[in-house]
Amino acid sequence: MLQVPGDGSIIKEDNVTHSFCGLACVGWMYQKIKDSFFLILGTHTCAHFLQNALGMMIFAKPRFGIALLEEGDLSKHEPSLEEIIAEIKADHNPSVIFLLSSCTPEVMKVDFKGLADHLATPEVPVLFVPASGLVYNFTQAEDSVLHALVPFCPQAPAGEKSVVFLGSVNDATADDLRAEAEELGIKVGGFLPESRFEHMPAIGPDTVLAPIQPYLSRVAVKLERERGARTLHSLFPFGPDGTRAFWEDLAKMFGIEVDLSDREKAAWEKIRRQTDLLKGKQVFLTADTMMELPLARFLHSAGAEVMECSSAYINKKFHARELQALEGVRVVEQPNFHRQLEDIKRERPDMVVTSLMTANPFVGQGFIVKWSMEFMLMSIHGWSGVFTLANMFVSPFDRRSALPEFDRDVWLEGVMPSAEKVS
Repeated sequence: MLQVPGDGSIIKEDNVTHSFCGLACVGWMYQKIKDSFFLILGTHTCAHFLQNALGMMIFAKPRFGIALLEEGDLSKHEPSLEEIIAEIKADHNPSVIFLLSSCTPEVMKVDFKGLADHLATPEVPVLFVPASGLVYNFTQAEDSVLHALVPFCPQAPAGEKSVVFLGSVNDATADDLRAEAEELGIKVGGFLPESRFEHMPAIGPDTVLAPIQPYLSRVAVKLERERGARTLHSLFPFGPDGTRAFWEDLAKMFGIEVDLSDREKAAWEKIRRQTDLLKGKQVFLTADTMMELPLARFLHSAGAEVMECSSAYINKKFHARELQALEGVRVVEQPNFHRQLEDIKRERPDMVVTSLMTANPFVGQGFIVKWSMEFMLMSIHGWSGVFTLANMFVSPFDRRSALPEFDRDVWLEGVMPSAEKVS
């Protein structure tokens, strides 16, 4: 059996991150900030990755693109992007352009900040966003985008207390969060990011930052230091337990006492079928999206046995409440994937939550698999997202049970005589 430290501490290993690079963030960020354009300075590898990962059709005319570096460009001092910027402005009329770095130009020591400043105009700012896969997990690049937006958030006057939600969610989820806060008597200052560049929220010393995504610790710290804002440290609003804690703790920061126990109970009742199925199931989460801690906490609360919850990076202060709720669960930072493979083959969990890159090999060994990337794409926040979240974990079991008289061990013997040899 996998061992859990007796003091509940995090096990830290030293593996590289098995996830998409930070460039993948454009897939949801350009859709959120509707008057933006994301320009990536990269290679053919970057272009191939984005074309395959995001799968955009030509007529969709997405608001992102790649300025390709050719071999001949490697000897130049700095790339010239003026013509590309002019074309972007003519075709898309953006209010802001984000210039994203990638691995090769970073190795070349391209001065991205200087390049962005040179290309910017008073009418259309060009903002540098470090997003190289050499440094950032793919969700962390959203943190970099929000970093770049901070100077364009107005200074909120002292005495105007309001909440600003940190994190990119679709408009329907944002409307739900706004309505819930206002119903509790909490003034909403906005979201970072908002749907349009000119509508970024005002932030000041009386602003409460409420992170709704678990990978935005750096921008929260930046706003605390530069604007004097305070950050809510609670569970993230995933599942009945997380949503209740999130709203009760946020209300407290506004001097409002609220008991949402009945609402939490009703939410658990709403997903009774799903939790009955999850109860006792052994689930193993490999590192990918940095959403693993709150997802594992929801599973743990739902009665599943979380064999291991691993994540690329863990911030003990930012994730303190999630870690507290996961006491007794094996939590690993920067896990060694080869060790995980051996543990999974030996312990044979009922489900593996893992990346797109590692999912098929696990399926090939007969495991039930859930793509961790799917949690990035679905509305799973707050009360309105409870059913979707629970169903995402249950749907792989439903699909497997629909297979007639499935026996994994018999199947394995037929397709791979020695599963032990597969690494």
